[in-house]
Amino acid sequence: MEYKASILVVDDEKSFWEVVAEGFELRGYRVVAAMSGEECIEKIKTDTFHIILLDLQMPGMGGIRTLEEIRKMNPEIEVIMVTGHGDIALATESLKKGASDFVEKPISIERLVNTVEKVCEQRMLRETVLLYELSKVIFSTIELDKLLKIIIDLTMKVLRADDASIMLFNEKKELYIAISSGLDLDIQKRTRLAIGERIAGWAAQNKEPLILINGLRDDGRFSDFKGRSEIQSAMIVPLLKNDEVIGVLNANRIKLTENFTQNDIYKSKIFISLVSLALDNANLYNNFKNAQEKLEATHMQLVQSEKLSSLGRLVSEMAHEVLNPLMVISGNAQLILMEGAQTDQVSKELKVIIDEAMKAKEILQRLLKFARTNKANLRKADIGQVVESVALLVERQFAANKIVIRQSYAKDLPHVHIDDKQIEEVCMNILNNARDAMPDGGVMEILAVRDGDRVRVDFKDNGCGMPDEVKERVFEPFMTTKEKGTGLGLSVCYGIMKAHNGDLKVESRQGAGTTISVYLPCMKG
Repeated sequence: MEYKASILVVDDEKSFWEVVAEGFELRGYRVVAAMSGEECIEKIKTDTFHIILLDLQMPGMGGIRTLEEIRKMNPEIEVIMVTGHGDIALATESLKKGASDFVEKPISIERLVNTVEKVCEQRMLRETVLLYELSKVIFSTIELDKLLKIIIDLTMKVLRADDASIMLFNEKKELYIAISSGLDLDIQKRTRLAIGERIAGWAAQNKEPLILINGLRDDGRFSDFKGRSEIQSAMIVPLLKNDEVIGVLNANRIKLTENFTQNDIYKSKIFISLVSLALDNANLYNNFKNAQEKLEATHMQLVQSEKLSSLGRLVSEMAHEVLNPLMVISGNAQLILMEGAQTDQVSKELKVIIDEAMKAKEILQRLLKFARTNKANLRKADIGQVVESVALLVERQFAANKIVIRQSYAKDLPHVHIDDKQIEEVCMNILNNARDAMPDGGVMEILAVRDGDRVRVDFKDNGCGMPDEVKERVFEPFMTTKEKGTGLGLSVCYGIMKAHNGDLKVESRQGAGTTISVYLPCMKG
């Protein structure tokens, strides 16, 4: 299952992290608990977390000390401090030591969710800027020799390595060292590896990254190999393009005593994908360039030669331009931010963004369609109880927004065959949309009845409603009327219902509220 983010809750009060886990898991987050600062540090060593909710006052290792240790181990984890009344001075100190934000107890789940999502947005912005900067450097050239030098320099910077090398395939499908920052030239020239041979060959064959600690001494698979004794830790990563290995990247730490971890592999995924894409483009360019040179050497007729030469140049230029649409979107978005005013140039860049966004949309639609084919974990369930449990979760939140929830469930409703977690997600999404549609308060009616051979659950609000043009597109991916939001919520819900052989329908009139109906087939027998 794919999560929005992984959260580690560090608090010695079991009741606190149980409430947090329940609230965040329903919203698509993965939540893990630690009862102390010491346990937090141990979990970071073996697992990957995007956000840590860290209690400021704990027995043993306190919040500030734990924060300092987290920053030493992984400065990229977002840490939100959880403070009690009167701890503002300590909370301020934690911000100086690298915390992203702090929240005070008692905490409402809604307020905590808003804080976490704000921190996630800030993280995504930083990653987008970094991604854009990396892509600018990596895609600044398509000539292989220049590109290899750039990649080696970036590898040592991004992965904090003391030396690095890149292995590519020759015509015999052997791995050779195309470039290295630390190896002797004679070794580079002599080294040739078949797929599966030694360490790099193993990574290429299995298409899996490797981490080695203390050279080769602690890994039985390679104990027979004689490695470089000065290497403290190594990371060997296959470079993949469309699941095909095009090379292997090796990064070594010699002076730096800190070992590579699985988190380093996780963090480097985007960088490695950019490297693979750039190398693939450079290989295309080189192949076309070589083909062009061979054709020109055959002394063909002048006209034919000119045509082939033009074609070679055209395809080479196309190879340089065929980059991940995300790079184009990120790059042009940054240019617009720097430009500020709506000039003619900005308008041109906006058109580029729209075109590339459409490509990204088509890709995501295919991914969504694939995801929706995943088999649900079905069980016999009382749909009334499932819906009622979700309504209970949002009841206080709705009351705070002056929204009254009225529920009516027909007696002896037939059972349904559902994945209750997925159906809870559908109900939660519908209820959250209804709450947003009633900013000044209102009434939320939930009705469950039998409708022929199906059970129908109606979610009816008396909010602002939708115009016809919005209602007709409400289940389309990216369709949203909110300033913030992906527009994927109801699209995902629609996919879930189809996977349950059910349906999702909407009736709405602007200014007169909205009714969304969930249909599920009754169990037979």
